[in-house]
Amino acid sequence: MLSFLESTAEDQLDLARRLVATPSPNPPGDERAVAGVVCELLRAYGLTDLTILEARPSRPNVVVRIPGDGPGPTLILSGHTDTKPAGDLSRWDTDPWDPVVSDGELRGLGSGDMKAAVAAMVYAAVALARSGGWCGELQLVLTADEEGGSTLGSRWLAEEGHLAADAAIIGEPCGVMSEWETIGVVSRGSALVDIEVEGTQMHSSVSDRFDPVNATVEMAWLIQKMASEFDRYLTYAPYPLDGSGPTVNVGVMAEAGVFYGVYPGNARFSSDIRLVPGMTEPSVTADLRRFLDRSMAENPRLSAELKMVGFSEATQIPPDHPAVAALQHASRLVLGRSVEPGVFPGATDALSFQGIAGIPTVAAFGPGYVPRAHAPNERLDVEGVNQAARIYALAALRYLDGNTPAGR
Repeated sequence: MLSFLESTAEDQLDLARRLVATPSPNPPGDERAVAGVVCELLRAYGLTDLTILEARPSRPNVVVRIPGDGPGPTLILSGHTDTKPAGDLSRWDTDPWDPVVSDGELRGLGSGDMKAAVAAMVYAAVALARSGGWCGELQLVLTADEEGGSTLGSRWLAEEGHLAADAAIIGEPCGVMSEWETIGVVSRGSALVDIEVEGTQMHSSVSDRFDPVNATVEMAWLIQKMASEFDRYLTYAPYPLDGSGPTVNVGVMAEAGVFYGVYPGNARFSSDIRLVPGMTEPSVTADLRRFLDRSMAENPRLSAELKMVGFSEATQIPPDHPAVAALQHASRLVLGRSVEPGVFPGATDALSFQGIAGIPTVAAFGPGYVPRAHAPNERLDVEGVNQAARIYALAALRYLDGNTPAGR
């Protein structure tokens, strides 16, 4: 198995480059071409148990099943095939869809988040299919729409009953300050919040003769107050592994007013709060309402209304879960060190795999850096592709063998 993965290291990198060169930005969202690249390679290696599951045409989820030599547990390796949009192209040093290898790094949109990991998982699956000698089932689940909230991807798969396994490993980039930094046993949840501010809409030419409320000005006041004070309103217990708390991003979007000549009677801004385990929708909503009530009491000109746009609770897998132990074993063999469990700063498809389907899920363990994702000049260490392929294959073999009942 390892000899195959070592001999195909350049092929693994080539697949990662082909995936980067196949655009799949979300929005607008269309993963057909990139899924086609993956399926073509899998079929070339003789893997034919491929199923395309679509909540909507043009949004394929790919499920590959690889049976072992006897009964045993089922392990899922999962990655998403979409990316964020490239954004302002002038901020890229190279074309986002030109997978350049330079200075020991693979550059391009989605290289770290997470097409390199997808390429690695594909080759890890092929390696296990070729090797035999293990029991249970390995599934490769490649999801659509993760960058758009997973509504047409993992969430739909989970809600429709298409996800069933004993454990899952998601290959999101796990580095913040360094590659292969932690095994993400926590996928932080998220509260997506809109706050609407009401003012006085009227003809702007006579606003100085009255005392109208400028919704834009009051929104700006509230944004500043929320940015400086709201974290103190949140109630939570820090996660014991590293003491992590929530992250509050105020004003990730904002809009106000109608047009010139119209005094602004409406404004709205959105905020993104990342949650640690134990934070619930009722608790976060209560914290927000307490903040808004006190803000309106302090500023009588402020009229603000809260709308919870989306909410997902954090998921967590025990740090001593067999899937985590398998990844630690594999990382010792490949990286020369054991990677410790930690908190993944973002939300991943674990919110669907574990939160809905009930599958214990490692939220993130893959090559790349989180700060480089969703940013111009995305890149990762070129060695990460082959490292990931070997880690996933060794971890899968360890998990499936270690959890197969005796007397198989």
